[in-house]
Formats: sequence, structure tokens, C-alpha cells
Amino acid sequence: MRKPWQLAAAATAWVILAAGMARGAETPAEKTPPPAEKPVVLTTLPGIVVDTEKGEVRLEGKVCLQKGALELVVCSEGTREHESIVAVKARPSHVTFALALLGLEPGQPAHWTEAGAFSPPAGETLEISARFFTVSDEEKARVDKRIAEGAKPENIEVRKTLLKEVPAWKLLRLTGSEVEVTRPIEWVYVGRPEKNMLVAADREGTVVCLSNFVEAVIDVPFESTAVNADLLYEANPDVVPPVGTPVELVIRPTGRRIEPKKVDIQVVVKKGQPPTLDGRPVTLEQLKEAVNTMPASVRAAALKADPQETFGRVMQVKEVLEDALMQVELIVLKAGTEVQPPGEAAARHVESPAATGQALPTMAVTPAGTIRVGEKNLTLQEFHLQAGELLKDTRQLALAVDPKAPWETVAAVLEIAREHHVAVTVSRAESPREPTE
Repeated sequence: MRKPWQLAAAATAWVILAAGMARGAETPAEKTPPPAEKPVVLTTLPGIVVDTEKGEVRLEGKVCLQKGALELVVCSEGTREHESIVAVKARPSHVTFALALLGLEPGQPAHWTEAGAFSPPAGETLEISARFFTVSDEEKARVDKRIAEGAKPENIEVRKTLLKEVPAWKLLRLTGSEVEVTRPIEWVYVGRPEKNMLVAADREGTVVCLSNFVEAVIDVPFESTAVNADLLYEANPDVVPPVGTPVELVIRPTGRRIEPKKVDIQVVVKKGQPPTLDGRPVTLEQLKEAVNTMPASVRAAALKADPQETFGRVMQVKEVLEDALMQVELIVLKAGTEVQPPGEAAARHVESPAATGQALPTMAVTPAGTIRVGEKNLTLQEFHLQAGELLKDTRQLALAVDPKAPWETVAAVLEIAREHHVAVTVSRAESPREPTE
């Protein structure tokens, strides 16, 4: 983690510019000296105080939900108040830049890898607490009078009394129960400063998340879905004060970091070449030995196969992986494509790829290269033309392939299925009987 003074001058200007806060600056009479190695307190961003002396960022907000299922703990105003406890004035891009001023570097958001494995968020960890305040009737009347006299609300300092301060995780309980969360949550800073990510985060308001959103600034370090029926947490009304209560969120780095964990491998099979494991050529015996000694966290494999390769050889490699209890995602290796190193797949929205929807009737590829669906035998062209209807409402498909079937046909079926967002499991099968007339 870099020291605050190393970032302060450049990052301050960057923050103001990116947040659209610059109002024009006077040219100093003398050259500005380099930043001194001393603490700074910055209040340039909306509803944010960056205090490098205390090593914390403070966010101003209000309680927006006292009871209900949650996808976030903290959102930006005007975004996701219906599924968050606190709404703050700051945007995710502002919070990202504020944490950068404390010397934090971006982490890695949660994502599903090409092999279908979940890669949890990684990065520097944070402690988050919530300070709740009360405002007296006399103070409310004073503020209302100032506004009536023409003062802008943002220019009025409201005198508040501290009600209580609690760790953010104590605001939660398990969904559908009255069981409070008793184990502290170690929050992870995954904020990414790329422009497209900042725009997406600001649109979604994802400041502190409980569901693994790729746009999250701060996330939980484990898999947590955004599917409504499976949300892990809800607001605890015994701890969360009424809606509208003023809140100050305090975010502090812990000095600890969660490193990205290896969760999958990549095996490539090209015609006339030995298979490769994560880019290293191996024999089948070496592959078997390697996958059987993988850490417990590595249980998924992306098997990329050349469509010109024989089906038998592809299945030979696949069976070695499955014998090691690997979940195998079979992928067609297109001509001229570069193999992407494991762990570098682009992060995407992290809904689980678990299957939903109806299953198709028995589907198989015959030695003649036709596709058998139920009682019909289709050519590859016919299958392609009818795929929209055949794969309708299907999310997962088991494909039985005869050992003598051409792998090129199997590869084409996989591509067509993926075009329709259907996951395919391939297995060996005996030659299907020809349909009776």
C-alpha cells in the first residue's frame, strides 16, 4: 500500500476533475512546492471526508431501509435504496478516488471464469462502521428557517448528536430469520478506476455490496448471489434505526490483503500436438498426475479442443480431468485464436451459471455426423436452422456422442448451443439406433 503523501497532489486534481467538481483555479504567484509528508484532510468531494491522519474515509448519508432483503449495505442516493440500508451523497467513483487517496490499490472483482469456476473478490480489506445521529426539533427548525431565507441545504451545517456507532455487519441478519450475523465481515476493496467501470458503478450506485456485482467498489470476500430468492442477508430492524436517520459511514483499511485464488486450469488439445496444461506441454500421464495433486480450490477445467482433432482423443483428455473430480467446460478452439491465460478472462456479472429451465429430450451425435433429437435425425444445417425452437427455455443440455462421431460436428453443436446461452455436457454414447419409420 502506497503512502498517502505519494498520491495526494496528483490524485486530488484527478478526483476533482473526474468528479466534475473543478470550478477553475487561480495561477499561483510562485511555483507550488512538492507535497509535504504530512496528514491532509480533504472535503472536496460530495459528502466525503478523506482524513489521512486517521487513515479513514467518512461518508455522509441517511438510512433508506430499516427492514427488507438486501443486495447492498450502502448505495448512492437515487439508485438502489429499495435494497440497501444506507444511501450516501457520494457516487462510487468518488469513493474509489477517496480510497485511492489513502493509498489503496484496486483489487479484483468477483467473476465466473471460462471454466465455470467462481473466483471470489480479492484486494485490500476494510473495516466499516456506521455512526447514527439524532437531530433535535430546535435544530430542524433552525435549518428550515435558513432554507426559507434562501440558503442552500448543502451549505448549512446541521448540528447532530451521536446516537450510536456499530460495525456495518451488525446491521444484518440472515434472510427469512431473526438470526443476527455474529461473525465479522471482512470487506474487500475491489474498486477499479477504469472509466467504463466508474460509469457503470455510478449508474448502479454500488458502494458497499452484499451481492457480488462486478461494478462494486467494496464487496464481501465470498460468493453471494443477487437472485432475489437466494439473497443471504436482510436488514436487522432491531439495530437499524428508522428511515431518514442521519448516518456517517467510516471506512478504514486494515492493512491486510486477500490475494486472488487459483480456481481453475486450462487444457488445450490441438491436432498433432501434445495437450498443454496452463500453457505447458504434458503427456496424459503427466496431466493425470498434475490434476490429482491440485489444491482443493481448483476443481474446474476449461478444455479447449481443436475441431479437427479426433473425438476419441478429446474424450481421452476429458476423462482424465473428470477422473480427478474436475468440472470440465468443453470449448471449441477456433482457428487463429490465441489461448487466454487462466485468470485473465474478462470479469462479468457474477450470477451463477447453474442450470435452470427445461431439459431437452435425448440428444446425440451419430457416427454419420447427424444430430439425433428425440425421434428425429437432423443434419448439422437443419439443427442450426431449428436451434432457436429446439433450445427454447433450455439452459443445460446433455449431449451423448458416439465414439465414431466426427468431433468437428460436436464442436459445431457446442458453438450453436452457446450462441443460444445453453451449457452443454458431453459424454460418450453407444451408436443410437436409426429411427423407425
